Formats: sequence, structure tokens, C-alpha cells
Amino acid sequence: MKKKLVLSLGSNLGNRYAFILRAIKEIEKSFDTKSIIANFYETPPWGKVNQPQFINTAVYCYTDIPILQCFDKIQTIEEGMKSFKAEKWGPRTIDIDLLFYESDILRTDDLIVPHHHLHERAFVLKPLQDILPNFIHPLENKTINQLIKNVVDDTILFLKAVDNE
Repeated sequence: MKKKLVLSLGSNLGNRYAFILRAIKEIEKSFDTKSIIANFYETPPWGKVNQPQFINTAVYCYTDIPILQCFDKIQTIEEGMKSFKAEKWGPRTIDIDLLFYESDILRTDDLIVPHHHLHERAFVLKPLQDILPNFIHPLENKTINQLIKNVVDDTILFLKAVDNE
């Protein structure tokens, strides 16, 4: 049975937009699927603030690949793109986070699903609102539309996504 795999993508080094587009292509190739893509937003850094602005988006697709294999594939994509991340919350060429795997809940040493801070971050919620406004966060028991009302929206629309139809 196929499950909804929801990812967040961000970049704040080099050609940010090109890195995200390449990551989306790699995701679609690796998962042999077409993804639904949110708008692209320019956002301030979170955690470590003295660094360049990010471009963020979100995508989802359907897969029958088990969650831990999905995580491995995502890490392989980041490594294949020579993702540079010098420090936690620091600048990076590409960052791909696994936000949701349907409504499953998982906690391992390497992976927490749903992503543990997504409900606090406008740079994650705003793109999610574009593509999954009524999706219910399985731990917060609120829709993305409801969650975004609880954060300061400091995102700026960078580029509207092409029609996903």
C-alpha cells in the first residue's frame, strides 16, 4: 500500500533555487514518482541567524518504500549532491527533511517522524499549507492550516510552483 511521503527542502548556499530543483528531480528519480511541489519561499535562517537567507519548499509523493529506506534514499540524495552542512542549523547547499510518512509515528536514534519541530517553523508550514492545508499532524491533532496560525509568518514568496496537475 502506497503512503504519502512529505519532505521539506531548503538551501542557502550557492544557486539555492537550482539546488532545490535538482533535489526534486533526484527525489522523483529515486522514488520513481511524480511529486506535488509547493511554492518556493525566501526565509530567514532558524537557529543560527548569522547566515544567508534560505529558499524553502515542500513536496509530497506516494511510495510503497518502507520509511527507513526512504530516509536512506534521502540521505543518499543529499550526499550525491555533495550537500555541505558545516554545523547544526548552519548554512547548507541542500537540506531535505522527512516531515511525514502518511500519519505514521516513528522515533529512532537517527529519525523522528513527524519531524519534531515542524509545527514551530513557518518555513516548513507555509509550503505545506500550499499543498496539504488540511493534512492533520498526527501528534498535534491539528491541520497545517491550524498550525500555521500559531507561528509568525516571516516567509516571502520567492516563486510560485508550476501547476501540479
